Amino acid sequence: MYDYESAKILDIYPYQIKSNKKYSQVEVFFDKLEMVDFQEKTQDYHSYQKSLEKFERFFELMWLKSSEFYAFYYIPDPLYKDPLYYKVYENEWNKIIPKDLTEGILLNIDEYTILISLIKLAVSDHLHLHIILPEENMVFSGNGLAFLIYSQRNLELFEKIANTEGLYIR
Repeated sequence: MYDYESAKILDIYPYQIKSNKKYSQVEVFFDKLEMVDFQEKTQDYHSYQKSLEKFERFFELMWLKSSEFYAFYYIPDPLYKDPLYYKVYENEWNKIIPKDLTEGILLNIDEYTILISLIKLAVSDHLHLHIILPEENMVFSGNGLAFLIYSQRNLELFEKIANTEGLYIR
């Protein structure tokens, strides 16, 4: 199913921004925010939140459509070393870390709260997440504000859903 040459990208921009100078002025990364941003709700925070909500809604719609919806991920090794890395999403980490921690975790997502926790952690660039939709023969793989899409199917329906939520498949 993985064909690296034909992978598409689920992104907040409809095209690749080739100018690093321009992109650095508008980029939104969780790690650029400081703890004070979460308390003061700065512009960076609002931009990040809007982007996060787009991904949450897109994957919620994918989850609702699918009878099987799997997530595969590894818990990062330095999880507790950086307070911001862990503290902001402590509740989310607690939901997705199993009691019997294994090498990699393959989970059939049947609870909405777990889905949202996984998306929050992945979009904040703290968890590399693979979402597997067997019925669609698709895999979404990523962290941060972009996910690679591996599929041999026509993505027209998924493009419409992404566009409706303010995301783009390119």
